Amino acid sequence: MLLIWFLLFGFVSQQLGQWMGIPYLFLDPEYMGNVDERSMFILGMSFGIFNMSFQLTSYILDSNRFNFLGTLPSPFLLFFQNNSIIPSAFILFYFYNFFQLQYNSGFENLLQIILEAGSFLMGTFLIKFILLHYFRLSNKDMFKLLANNLEFTFRQNKFNRVNVLKNLSIAKKSKYKVDYYYQFPLKLHPIDKTKSVDKSLLIKVFDQNHMNAVFIEVLIFVLIVLFGQFNDIPALQIPAGASAFIFFSFVIMLTGALSYWLKGWAISTVVIIFFSLNYFTKNGILKLDNEAFGINYHISRPEFSLEHLSSLSSDENYLADRDSTIKILENWKAKFPMENKPKMIFICTSGGGQRAAVWAFNALQVVDKGTDGELIKNCFLMTGASGGMIGSAFFRDLYYRYKTGKISDYHDEKYVDAIAKDVLNPLLFNFFVNDIFFRIRNFELNGLKYTKDRGFAFEQQLSRNTGMSLSRNLMFLAKPEKNAEIPMIILSPTVVNDGRKLYISPQNISYMCTAELSSKHNTEQRIKGIEFRRMYKDQWADSLRFMSGLRMSATFPYITPNVVLPSYPAMEIMDAGLSDNYGFTDAMRFLFVFRDWISKNTSGVVIVSIRDSDKETEVEKRKGQTIFEKFFNPIGSLYHNWDMLQDINNDNLVDYAKGWYPGNLDVINFQYKPQSVNIPKESKGPTIAIDKKDVKRASLSWHLTKREKESIKQSIYGANNVAALEKLKILLRQTDTTSGNKNPVEHISEKF
Repeated sequence: MLLIWFLLFGFVSQQLGQWMGIPYLFLDPEYMGNVDERSMFILGMSFGIFNMSFQLTSYILDSNRFNFLGTLPSPFLLFFQNNSIIPSAFILFYFYNFFQLQYNSGFENLLQIILEAGSFLMGTFLIKFILLHYFRLSNKDMFKLLANNLEFTFRQNKFNRVNVLKNLSIAKKSKYKVDYYYQFPLKLHPIDKTKSVDKSLLIKVFDQNHMNAVFIEVLIFVLIVLFGQFNDIPALQIPAGASAFIFFSFVIMLTGALSYWLKGWAISTVVIIFFSLNYFTKNGILKLDNEAFGINYHISRPEFSLEHLSSLSSDENYLADRDSTIKILENWKAKFPMENKPKMIFICTSGGGQRAAVWAFNALQVVDKGTDGELIKNCFLMTGASGGMIGSAFFRDLYYRYKTGKISDYHDEKYVDAIAKDVLNPLLFNFFVNDIFFRIRNFELNGLKYTKDRGFAFEQQLSRNTGMSLSRNLMFLAKPEKNAEIPMIILSPTVVNDGRKLYISPQNISYMCTAELSSKHNTEQRIKGIEFRRMYKDQWADSLRFMSGLRMSATFPYITPNVVLPSYPAMEIMDAGLSDNYGFTDAMRFLFVFRDWISKNTSGVVIVSIRDSDKETEVEKRKGQTIFEKFFNPIGSLYHNWDMLQDINNDNLVDYAKGWYPGNLDVINFQYKPQSVNIPKESKGPTIAIDKKDVKRASLSWHLTKREKESIKQSIYGANNVAALEKLKILLRQTDTTSGNKNPVEHISEKF
């Protein structure tokens, strides 16, 4: 129980979970798209539930150690007052950090911050008032028991007699010495040690109080679980920080209930439950797998074996798929004048949660607008990982809607605000009150039933934010892709079983999975990937919800769950960033397969890399290391530098490509570098100058603060990105010749 308080203090002080944005879930809670009095009131209520759970469980476990409480009126209220040091300290500590964060962000004025803090207190005290009032009316003390002559009832009830004698034995062995207690407000009272009481009657007081406490805990638990069954309604999707408080409440209440009912058997029971769940899960009795929506899990499953994978990547499939893609390339070439050889663009976007999604989308909007729409027109292929692919897919979808007359401007800034909306609230609430305890809610798609797990919550919220069009099936945009009206997108999540990539595309692309025909029979080469549509053809692969494909590519451990696909053995899917976080390997593979056609029909290839990290970072300067740091450093350093290792490998791929590709090959990097935030004009908050050294990188999360959103938006206008855009315009032969001798960076900045 104290460990949970330690975690909360660490989160609020921003010493724990900073890189994942966990502190902002408590310090900047979002509800219905806004951080305001409502979100703070709900957060305050959830903290009130957590605090009362802590108090109730402490009372259940420890009140027997303080016999004097049973001789006083309202023993629980006194226990609550004397056990409030940690909760009170946390509230003060929370408000200090809340005021500091909100005021320094510059998006809210002091009056609004005070109003939000007051809303938090109102929510907390509302829960306290209701529960404390209930205990004041229902809990028995020594005087009520004597007045009602319950001693007779106690002697007649054999079960109570045994239970009380057991508690009496515990109380005698574990009694603490207490000289004073205090009553509100901080009035000290000495303990009357001369008072003699009936010990059995004293324990009867505690037992009756404990029953009330357990009843309230069970009631809170049931209400929250019932509440969770309707969390598809946006108004019931509470802030993620509130969900965390509720989860911690579950943990504490479960501790209290097991300890009260099972006493010394509590730990043994937990162990038995754990191994039982493990057995039921292993044998398929208890279903805990997370599914991809649209796939049929109820028919015979394909064999996941080397022999079957080899058959999917046969010579016939390779040749047929290569020829069909060349037809798409010809359709793309037909968009340009016959006498011109256009530049072909591959867009590669990096992963990084919502940060990467917002950054990739905003960068695509600004760069495409800066090139007068030539970026998307010249783009043939989009690859990447995680959030970056979500941003790319949303941009491509808007472009298609624009082309078909459904929207008037795909560069409108409102779409950046849409993809930046919170996704974490429903995801975490579903995880805490549904996935961990009861997975009983289902929904129907194409006549098949699926579980409403946190993967479903993630997809639904992201679909709402982006206009629902990404929730159509995989084949919805197959024809526009084939006609080269929009770029091809290849999703490539990682297969956990063997490390291969799972290639998801509405086109047949077996050439991405195996070696070139001229070399595949002469050397022993590992099958490089698995083609999703051929592997799961009989399992309705074409009906896969495209958003499920994006989720598979953006699977962050424990948050968005690993998807399990219906094969034998089952195929488990992980984030695409595990293999390549930048999409370079897929782009270079495609270029290698079609190098002859591309070199003959284009003036070169430009890889536009939209990455949510710096290409070059300073070497970390380390001082002395502790024993623990030395012990964990080898593994920790590998994890910390994983992106850098991939960068080096990708640079090598580009260097090698310049040897086997006969045409021009350029790489242009647009990099997210945190910028100082300019306060929007409509904001009523104070204008605060933020020193460059205080500018923090947006967290790796599916929730972004106002300050993080603005920083991401403004990053595209940094000098490095302005220069990259100018270089891209030169490569596309669209440089403004009227700029004279102006510095190109200054010139393009003026246009922005």
